[in-house]
Amino acid sequence: MNTTEFCKTFNLLDFVRDHLEGHQPFSMSLEDFVVTFHDVGIIEFKPKHESQQYLALSVGVHGNETAPMEIVSDMVHDLLNNKLTLRCHLLVMIGHPQAMLKEQRFLDFNLNRMFSGEWKKYWEQRDEICEVERAKRLEQAVNDFFAQSCANDTRTHLDLHTAIRASKYEKFAIYPYLGSREHNPALLNAMQDCGVNTILLYHKPSTVFSYHSSHNFKADSITVELGKVKPFGENNRDDFAAAEKTLRQLVESTYNYDHTARYKANGQRLFKVKRELLRVSDESHLNVDDDLANFSSFDKGFELLSDPQEPYIVENDGEAIVFPNNKVPIGQRMALVVEEV
Repeated sequence: MNTTEFCKTFNLLDFVRDHLEGHQPFSMSLEDFVVTFHDVGIIEFKPKHESQQYLALSVGVHGNETAPMEIVSDMVHDLLNNKLTLRCHLLVMIGHPQAMLKEQRFLDFNLNRMFSGEWKKYWEQRDEICEVERAKRLEQAVNDFFAQSCANDTRTHLDLHTAIRASKYEKFAIYPYLGSREHNPALLNAMQDCGVNTILLYHKPSTVFSYHSSHNFKADSITVELGKVKPFGENNRDDFAAAEKTLRQLVESTYNYDHTARYKANGQRLFKVKRELLRVSDESHLNVDDDLANFSSFDKGFELLSDPQEPYIVENDGEAIVFPNNKVPIGQRMALVVEEV
């Protein structure tokens, strides 16, 4: 098959399904860029003109979160067929091809808890936990990509998801812990233009993908929840129109990603983590329904976590809960208590 025919018929999701065991790297030189297929679901676009923009888009880190994968697959097709103009360095990653094939969140272990080198703790179990090798490969792809950039270049990593549970605010994002660095108003403004009007400012280092690129490369990184999980083919793309428009503008460098701009606010809600609720014993229990929506709030005095050692009573009206889960082992997080700032 020649290059023209390959591009015309190319579908990223089908290509990934057909190459689950991997493939040899190969490249194609097109009119405006060189595209390199590094590995299954890992594709890099290098523009033939000067650009100081480096954009990494990861989707499908959880294999049942289909809408972002469909959006990025269409963008790749349009790039290959001159329907979308490349004006930045672009890395596209389908995070978990095996889980994507089965439309499962993960197979052996939550891939989005494996980054920042966390996979090394499980290396001897890599034959039993398929996510170990994949986390290492994705980290390496990001490392190689951003290592090409210079000090003054813009580095951005958007890790795109859809949520497994309902949320009081349908679209929200988790901004990784920055330490002494400041939150970038350009990234917060871009989230608004994606239709994301709720941001959770994370409170400590973590093992999620966006923290890896933020911490190691000072990239503008963020985990974005664009809506609710649905099977392939059942997503209403109109629900994601604002996000898709902004993503395409970022690829074309027509979006005004200005680090010196003022934060627009415009009703965007910012939350900070007040407390992490851990399972400290077999008797630890959240007093909420299993399907409680993220950002549900409580009145002062409500016993949110029952436990003979470390219960938690809501201290102020309006405290809210994110990621509640009664089914975690001892020592792991059951929920985050957050408050608006």
